[in-house]
Amino acid sequence: MEINTKQIQSIIGVKFKNEDILKTAFTHSSFANMQGLESNERLEFLGDSVLNFCTTEYLYQNFDLSEGDSSKVRAYLVSSEYVSEYIKQKNLTKFLLCHNFNPFSSTNVMGDLFEAIVGAMFLDGGIEICKKFIYQSLNYSKNLILTVHQKTRDYKTELQELLQKDGKIPTYVLLSKSGPAHLPEFEIAVLIDNKQYAVATGKSKKEAENLCAKKTIETFKK
Repeated sequence: MEINTKQIQSIIGVKFKNEDILKTAFTHSSFANMQGLESNERLEFLGDSVLNFCTTEYLYQNFDLSEGDSSKVRAYLVSSEYVSEYIKQKNLTKFLLCHNFNPFSSTNVMGDLFEAIVGAMFLDGGIEICKKFIYQSLNYSKNLILTVHQKTRDYKTELQELLQKDGKIPTYVLLSKSGPAHLPEFEIAVLIDNKQYAVATGKSKKEAENLCAKKTIETFKK
């Protein structure tokens, strides 16, 4: 089974000098072990470090975030959940050599494939090509970073620290849970001195509680 490297390069917008490296990036261990080939695991390991470095430099050069906030934003941007969206959008799993499973159904496998592509790109063309590919494919921009920063911000801790000055503690109450098991929605209220300050919904209790805290902080600021 041959990997169509020409089509892959056309899709990702990067020309490889050594197409064999790109073939290895698209060879999953389940297939490699059966055929006696090298899998993409080492390229994935390398690509993970390159992805982290490029993202770290992007945040450092363009945003004045604290170390803690930068770490949270980076963790979100390099997560399998986030980078797999590019693989899914470009339908790159159709080129992945694997055995006995559907790679499109696994976020981790798609995330690993993205890292393997970056690792192959680094070996073939160097860090600057990797930066360009990562920034473009993952849509790095001021709006994205600000959105992710808001999403990863720990408003619960901020609210708790704000209330501690007056000796108060926020209490989070589950009002309802709806939706199917694979896509639940939680409705949470935050109480302070038995008074309800905000209500929010989220895909998890943690997300809903954090949104509640955010709304409450905004209320206090007003």
